[in-house]
Amino acid sequence: MPTEVDYLLLGGGLASATAAATLRLEGAKGSIMILSNEELPPYYRPPLSKQFLLGAATAEMLSIYSDSFYKEQEIELALNVSAIAVNTETRHVTTDTCGDIRYGQLLIATGGRPKPLEIPGTDLKSIHYLRRKAECEAIRQNARSGAKSAVVIGASFLGMEIAMSLIALGLHVTLIEADDKVLKHLESTDISEYFKGHAESQGASVLLRDTPLAFHGEGGQVREVETASGHRVPCDLAVISIGVVPNTEFLQGSGIVLDEGLVVVDELLRSNVANVFAAGDVTSFYDPVFALRRHIEHWDNAVKQGRLAAKNMLDQRLRYDEVSYFFCDVGDISFSVLGAPEEGNEQFSRGALDKRSLAIFYLKDGVPRALFSIGRPVEETRHAEDLIRYRVNLGDVQDRLSDQTFSLAQIPISTVLILQGGGALGAFEWGVVKALEEEQIFPDIVAGVSIGALNGAIIAANPRHATEALESFWSDLSVRTPFLPPGEASRAITSMEILMFGVPNFFKPRWLQPFANPSLLPADWTSYYDTAPMKELISKYVDFPTLKASPVRLLVGAVNVATAELEIFDSYVDDLTPNHILASGSLPPGFPWTVIDGEAYWDGGIVSNSPLDLVLDRCGPGGKHVFIVDLFAGHRDLPKNMMEVMSRRDEIFYSERIRSDRRLRETVASYRTLVNLILAQVDPYKLTKIQQRPLYIEMMGDGALVNFTRFVRESANGEPSSRDYDFSEESIRLNQAAGYALAKKTLHHPVGNVEGLTAASPLPVLLPVQTRQTSPRKRTGPM
Repeated sequence: MPTEVDYLLLGGGLASATAAATLRLEGAKGSIMILSNEELPPYYRPPLSKQFLLGAATAEMLSIYSDSFYKEQEIELALNVSAIAVNTETRHVTTDTCGDIRYGQLLIATGGRPKPLEIPGTDLKSIHYLRRKAECEAIRQNARSGAKSAVVIGASFLGMEIAMSLIALGLHVTLIEADDKVLKHLESTDISEYFKGHAESQGASVLLRDTPLAFHGEGGQVREVETASGHRVPCDLAVISIGVVPNTEFLQGSGIVLDEGLVVVDELLRSNVANVFAAGDVTSFYDPVFALRRHIEHWDNAVKQGRLAAKNMLDQRLRYDEVSYFFCDVGDISFSVLGAPEEGNEQFSRGALDKRSLAIFYLKDGVPRALFSIGRPVEETRHAEDLIRYRVNLGDVQDRLSDQTFSLAQIPISTVLILQGGGALGAFEWGVVKALEEEQIFPDIVAGVSIGALNGAIIAANPRHATEALESFWSDLSVRTPFLPPGEASRAITSMEILMFGVPNFFKPRWLQPFANPSLLPADWTSYYDTAPMKELISKYVDFPTLKASPVRLLVGAVNVATAELEIFDSYVDDLTPNHILASGSLPPGFPWTVIDGEAYWDGGIVSNSPLDLVLDRCGPGGKHVFIVDLFAGHRDLPKNMMEVMSRRDEIFYSERIRSDRRLRETVASYRTLVNLILAQVDPYKLTKIQQRPLYIEMMGDGALVNFTRFVRESANGEPSSRDYDFSEESIRLNQAAGYALAKKTLHHPVGNVEGLTAASPLPVLLPVQTRQTSPRKRTGPM
């Protein structure tokens, strides 16, 4: 076994397996090891209480990946090995059988073990817990070896599944639950009563508000359970399902902060110790969707957190703002739960339980917090996911949620403003913002590059009142030439003046700076101008420490000079500073690179002047109305001279592009058709279970359409190349007026297109869609 590993993943479950696969998919080149105290490669645990317990699934069907997958991806599996200590100062993990392993990055995904029931008699034979494959096999063997009756302690999700499986194996089952209802975490008396009745109809006995006091037996074999209420329940088999204890004892003394045994991580799944992450059942993580710390023991959560932890181990700085799914099979009835039902204080339902088609929306002060779904269309569930994720206030429509003809797709989710780079043309964006605010359209997300990043930062720092701040900002930027009459000649002279002397509040030329410092000699220049004045100016209009609390999320793009990678700075993830904004506008060779945390960055427009991709990658594609300000014309007559050639080259280079991958859309549609053809051969009982699985819902259910409204700046043939740096007072005024007029016209007379983007696409597939004006939705807190 190697003594040094680049990516060491502790735990042999779904989170570790997903993280390992994601690391390779995202281009990790170093060594990867999964260290597990089990004897088997990572496998799915949900079937243990259902298909595998019933004998309907084989051991091979449990495997997450084949043995060949790990070999091909060069992922080492260290099985039957336990971590017994972690030294975060030297980055060493001590194991029980294989010595010390030094790590570069560490993921803690050790999951949990069943919480023990500490009463007399638990050492009797045929008393089981269910967490591992071997434990499942023991229960099944016990059930098929003459057992007639069983007791299941705990009637939550796992307990109910085990009970129904044991009934299907021919045993009489008694459920004992300390609470006053089964499935208490669903926070619905009606649902609990329904499933209690369903279990009883299948032959189960249910004891509520009762707890076991002792197991009794003879010959070392369990024979009955004595309860606090005085019942003595006969049983040949018992399964205890009262919760889980995190496997984190080995972290004591490591310096990693724990809370009741759970690893405390932030929304990026980082612990308090550098290079140490955690994922899955073992975490206490900050959930920005609900603005509180949470702990989730779900299959879907393990997948999503394992994937995200791997990406952040590669320094992608992505926050966990997913809505977790949970599915459960109570015998032949399957249901899904999204979000946090305990967070809701109002419930609205559509459909009916007796028809096995019901959705319950859990709202808190009009904001959806969770969804219970059984037998409902996948599109409805996908729309609900977005409503929960973006905390859309449904106060105006909540009474319509019970109407099955009311589509959730009609509810606008978030408003996005996309701002390009274009130097002085950024005044056009100011005009658009003024028109939007007059129409009561305010962005929830603003994404900008270069001058668009400067405008975007001011918008995020001044929510719903950005016009005044932008007006003052652009007034500070404007260059006045007092003794010249207005017109093209005046603007041309001012542009030459700017080339020679700069813009006082933006950039100043290096050739006017003293040469006392040898680093400023021309031979050592890496740019023609110094942008220090802009750093001071943007600080005047943006209170950077408060950006994380702004209701407007800011995304800006910059290119890492050393790696050539486009990186995203996110106000809800990063502690943004003036340097982050300057980095996005550091266009060479005019402007110098900007250094952030030791890394040099240039203008994001070098790679992509259109930050639309940034939004969809970070915030998902579903249910958005996107307003795009396009500063560079997409269509123009052929250039007639060299000046027009240069101008047209820049237009093409910096123009906004929407990826239109029809082939990918056709492929996705074909796969969906194939899936539906296969499922048509599946019996209805199995089909209903498949349709409640999170992966099926996410891949087969379309999210809400993305709607685009575009404000395309028109420029005349022969437009001077100085347009980008013409910060003359007259040009700024004309650009602002043009943006305002075009936005007003577009908003009142929208031009529609015919194609759409849905949230179901596995990759961003961006196509123009029909424009429609939407009112901004109210939401609670930053998202």
